[in-house]
Amino acid sequence: MAFTYTGDPAGSSRDKVRFLLSDTDSTDVRLQDAEIAYLLTVWSNNVFDVAIAGAEIISGQYANKTNYSRSIGDLSISESYGASAAEFRALAQRLREQRDRLQVPIATINAQSIIPTGEKIVTSYKSDFYTGLMDNTI
Repeated sequence: MAFTYTGDPAGSSRDKVRFLLSDTDSTDVRLQDAEIAYLLTVWSNNVFDVAIAGAEIISGQYANKTNYSRSIGDLSISESYGASAAEFRALAQRLREQRDRLQVPIATINAQSIIPTGEKIVTSYKSDFYTGLMDNTI
């Protein structure tokens, strides 16, 4: 399995996704390069959507693991995967909020919608009501 991160998020889409997911440590790999490449293909190279999907996938991976605790003498090791799953769900939500702040909706208006009904030039029957909408025409 391959893991690459150059340290330059502006360099490639894969590095942007790794940066957004904080998946930059080669000793603690969360997503492989092939998995990120697949998500980039599915989400049409929209790095925020890919990172959100990646965070949800990682959250699911942690949710499927069982918490464990081991003790040998005075030494004890425990891992709570439920907390890690919750962290990645929260990361997915933060990424959604960041994406929404960056991609602000643009208010648009159909110019034909502000013209009196009788004066409209109907080119699209999908967006506005118009005179004769319910008439049976041949």
